[in-house]
Amino acid sequence: MANFFARVELHGAEWPDDDESLHTALQAHGFSSCITFENGEKQRLPTGFYFSTNRVDDVSRVAEAVTECADDTSFKNEVSVVKSAGSQHYLSKSC
Repeated sequence: MANFFARVELHGAEWPDDDESLHTALQAHGFSSCITFENGEKQRLPTGFYFSTNRVDDVSRVAEAVTECADDTSFKNEVSVVKSAGSQHYLSKSC
């Protein structure tokens, strides 16, 4: 099982309204804009970052799914997906 981070930039979109359809589509694929730490605390990732945990997919399939979600918004976009073996965060917004 693997964890993935995705970063999506929607060019010309106005936050938060234009990002809502992307957020909903990514949730359907198991991504969240929040991350849960080992102590149970939930924190919000920076705008445009998403996290998915315990996936069996390879990084190519995950990237394709995220790209399809971004393309469905009709905004030009850029997508970056990273398979994570571990991460460290310093976040300030609770979920």
